[in-house]
Amino acid sequence: MSEAVVQLPGSATDPVITQCLTGLASGVAQAGAIQAEQYRFIETARSRAVATADPMGRTRRIEEEFALRSITSELALVLRVHERTMTGLIYEAKQLGTVFTRSLAALAAGTAGQRHVREILAQAVTLPPELHARFEAEALLKAATQTPTAFRRTAARLRERLHPDSLTLRAAQGRTERRLWFEPAADGMAWLHLHLEAEKAIAITERISHLADQAQHEALDTAHLADTEAALSPGTHAQLEADIAAELLLLPPTPSENVKTEGTSRSRMPGLAFSRPEVFVAVPKLTIPYATLIGQSEEPGELHGYGPIDADTARRLAAEAPTLHRILVDPVDNSPLQLDPSKYTMTKALRRWILYRDQICRFPGCTRKAERCEIDHTHPFEHDGLTEECNLAVLCKKHHRLKHNSRWRVHQIGDGGLRWTSPAGRTYDTHPAPPSSRRPPPDQSPAPPPLVEPPPLFEPVETTTAYPNTAPF
Repeated sequence: MSEAVVQLPGSATDPVITQCLTGLASGVAQAGAIQAEQYRFIETARSRAVATADPMGRTRRIEEEFALRSITSELALVLRVHERTMTGLIYEAKQLGTVFTRSLAALAAGTAGQRHVREILAQAVTLPPELHARFEAEALLKAATQTPTAFRRTAARLRERLHPDSLTLRAAQGRTERRLWFEPAADGMAWLHLHLEAEKAIAITERISHLADQAQHEALDTAHLADTEAALSPGTHAQLEADIAAELLLLPPTPSENVKTEGTSRSRMPGLAFSRPEVFVAVPKLTIPYATLIGQSEEPGELHGYGPIDADTARRLAAEAPTLHRILVDPVDNSPLQLDPSKYTMTKALRRWILYRDQICRFPGCTRKAERCEIDHTHPFEHDGLTEECNLAVLCKKHHRLKHNSRWRVHQIGDGGLRWTSPAGRTYDTHPAPPSSRRPPPDQSPAPPPLVEPPPLFEPVETTTAYPNTAPF
């Protein structure tokens, strides 16, 4: 007996679905054209800025370097991205506008997406220049029909086939880029990333997974014991892996050479140091409000380098901190007490206050931690600027030098706020990220004076710092 064929509604011939699919395809093509045009604007702005770099009485290379830094900051603020992200976009725009022009045309035509184009650039960067055209042509044929994930594998195999150097040599070069970095997340959490050799990453993953399996098995075997439930917190296998990884990384340092411990493996890494986050305690309320510290309030604390944390965590960190710093403030306006402002050198208390108040570099969009920055006199000290809170701000070395060696200008607008004027005449305000105890910046600020023409350049100034800050150019 034959079964009747049932025609289900919503087939590909449905006019509504057809219209949606057509609209999506058209939107993808338009988005590609807009992205390609953005790359063209970026490359035009970069090349123009470098070609018209302000003469500063130095070598042409240094003048072009500061011109590139200046336009990078300006473009980053227009696109509302971090300067590190903008540096990558400038690199992509330069490559697409000068070398991989067919990839830019494919992006504009919609036959390749931005992720495809970026993968072409990422894979081609290690190829000799004479192979770029061949690699690009073969890769674009696959990009038109593959998803970005599948294309990534295809491009990697294509690069491997065309590359004249052995994988051994390239692996040695790749090893020089290993690093660890921290990425804040929401709700009191964060990501910890490791970039290292693939075999080590796999070994670490397998070891932690094995330890998590072992812990779960031991928990089942000892489930009848009263202490088991308290010893192992409930959670998924993934949560247990995270707990084990954190426990291994936070173990105390290995014993010294004079202390011999049988059955204990020793690290070959010399001079391992373990640190805790720095905690500031102020009166009456700053990083950890006084009422929270003594248990009379549940107001959140402020963890440097991260942001608000719950009261229990703040109290625990304060109890475990090896040192505590008290900052004395004026009870009327909440400003730190300081000494003679006509002296260039600031007191330790004032320096600690400025670092705490600003927390990060005060150039628009920059997020470098204050502890790795310099404290700048907004109005130069040599031009009658005072060493006081209303004339001090944290700047990283890169933006400190940019302030003195470009047409970027800045002045204080009150409550720690800074108003920056770019070489193109755009203004950007930055304010400290205050905890709840500090007054927020005013909602309205006086209008900036009209900018008729860029002000004259200051004499180039070299700044020094104890922290390295190599520019990404």
